[in-house]
Amino acid sequence: MEDMMMYALKLTLGLIGVLIVLRLMGKKELAQITPLDFVYALILGGIIEESLYDATVPVYEMLFSIFWALLIFVLEKFALKSRRFKSLAQGDPVILINDGQLNAEVMEKNNMDVDEVRMLLRLNGVFSLSKVKYAILEESGGLSVMQYAGEEPPSRNELKTDYPENVISYLLVDAGKLEDQRLKEIGKDETWLREKLKEERGRT
Repeated sequence: MEDMMMYALKLTLGLIGVLIVLRLMGKKELAQITPLDFVYALILGGIIEESLYDATVPVYEMLFSIFWALLIFVLEKFALKSRRFKSLAQGDPVILINDGQLNAEVMEKNNMDVDEVRMLLRLNGVFSLSKVKYAILEESGGLSVMQYAGEEPPSRNELKTDYPENVISYLLVDAGKLEDQRLKEIGKDETWLREKLKEERGRT
């Protein structure tokens, strides 16, 4: 029973620690995680796993590893202020395709082949290298693509047609329940929402 209580304590503290780390990392997608974040995540995962299944590992050792996240946080803040340190720790964006030409040196340095470049282009909705004027390999490993002007789809302004302006959509009803907080954010109330729903039913 004592072992189960210790297991539950470690699991709870580990979960809280991971949540703290995620908050410190900020609102990043997985593709935006820096090398510092990645290294820390690997080490943290290993330490928490070991401490959970090894009763001889005290709780304070696991907590120490979690608070190590503060060091990563400090380093990332320092990287924001020091361009040289950021370049050293996280790398720099590099031009992979320049005026339609693949940079073989950049590909070799980043252990890439043409098939991988084509895959990254497809993820950007581009299915032919011949359409790409510039492509930048970002710090995260993603690819930012600029096509030749003639390959880009025309905008609504260029088509010179009347069009409604884009607006942000909000989920106001989720699983049959009103989202009161979102209604407040847009300055509306339940009465307004019900009127809108009646209008939509009337159109159908």
